[in-house]
Amino acid sequence: MSGGRGALAVTALGVCSPGGVGVTALWEALATGRAHHPPITEFDVEGATLGAAGRVPGHSGAQDTWRALDLAESAVREALDGVDDTGRERTALVLGTTDPGLVPAEPGRLAGDLAAACAERTGLGGEAITVANASASGAAAIAVARDLVASGDAPAAVVGGADAVTDMAFLGLNSLRTLGPEGCRPFSTRRRGIGLSEGAAVLRLEPYAPHDADAAEPLAVLAGCGLTNATGHLAAPGADGIEQAVRLALADAGLGPEDVDLVNTHGPGTRRGDTAEVTALRAVFGARLPSIPVNSVKGVLWHLQGGAGAVEALACVLSLTHRAVTPTWGAEPVDPFCADLDLVLDDGPRPVPELRTALSVSCGLGGMNTALVLRRP
Repeated sequence: MSGGRGALAVTALGVCSPGGVGVTALWEALATGRAHHPPITEFDVEGATLGAAGRVPGHSGAQDTWRALDLAESAVREALDGVDDTGRERTALVLGTTDPGLVPAEPGRLAGDLAAACAERTGLGGEAITVANASASGAAAIAVARDLVASGDAPAAVVGGADAVTDMAFLGLNSLRTLGPEGCRPFSTRRRGIGLSEGAAVLRLEPYAPHDADAAEPLAVLAGCGLTNATGHLAAPGADGIEQAVRLALADAGLGPEDVDLVNTHGPGTRRGDTAEVTALRAVFGARLPSIPVNSVKGVLWHLQGGAGAVEALACVLSLTHRAVTPTWGAEPVDPFCADLDLVLDDGPRPVPELRTALSVSCGLGGMNTALVLRRP
C-alpha cells in the first residue's frame, strides 16, 4: 500500500526516550551512545534473560498502565510548543502502540483509546486514531496521518508512537526467548535478542507549500510511505515484505534507490531480523548498498516497541537537519553477513554535507512492514 498523495512538511518534533526528554537530549544520546537502562524493580524478573529496560530518565509519572499515556503527553506537548488553542482545535492525533489496552477505561471511553485520551489532555480537537501494528505501529501511524492531512481531512496532525514497559510485554518476550542479555546489538556477532524500552516520539505534519514565500521552512519533508502486511510466519520476518515496503515508499516519493543517502534500519539485533532486512536492502539497492550509510538507533535506545518507528523517523529528521549520521552503537564485532555495510562505526556523528534523503524501515511481528522517505526541504 502507498498513499501517493503528495509530500507533507514536518514542522515540529517531540520525544522522550531512554536518551532523555526532548529533541536535544535524543540527538546527544544518539551521538554519544549513552542512554538510561536501569534494573527493573516494579515486577519480578528473576530468571529472565535480561533484568533491565530502557527508561526515560527523570520523567515523573505513574509506573503502571497509565505510563504510556504520560509519555505520549510529554512528547505531544513538546511538538505543540507555540501552537495556540485555535491551531489545536482541528489538529488530528494519530498514535501507534503495541498494546492499545495499556490505557484503562474511564466512563465514556473504551479501554485502549490512547490517542483520544492524549488528545483530551493536550487540547487537540481533531480526529484521534490509535494504530496497533506491532513494532511497526509508530511508523504505520505516520503513514495514516500523512493520508489524513494530504487528503484534506485534517489541516494538520501530530503523529507518532508510545509504549511503556509492562510485565506482560517484558515477560512475554522473555518466554519467547526474544530478549538478549546485552540488550540490542544490531548486526553484531554478539547479538542475542533485544532489550525493551519505554518512550514516545511524535512529528507535527502540515501541508507542504514549497513555493509559498511566506511559509516557514520545515524541518524536513515526509515524501513517501509504503506499508505491507506480508505474513509468512507469525514471528520470523520476511525479506520480500520488507523489500516491497521500501519499493512502495520510494515510488510514492517519486524517487529511485539512487536517490537515498541514508538508511535507518529497524535493526533490532536479532539474527533473523537483521538477515531479512539486509537481504531486502540488497535487493533494492544492489551494488550501491555498501556506499550508503546504514544505521540503527536500537543499539543506544533499545526497542521502544510501538514508539520505535516514530523515534527512528525523528532520528532521520535530526540527521537531515544536522547533515550528519549517528553511529550504530553496539554493532562490533560485525556479523560477516553484514560486513559489506557502512554501519557508521565512528566515535560520533559522521558529517555528510550532501545528505538529502533518508529512508526509515520498521518491521513488526506478523509481517507488518513500513518504510518512510524523508527529505531535506
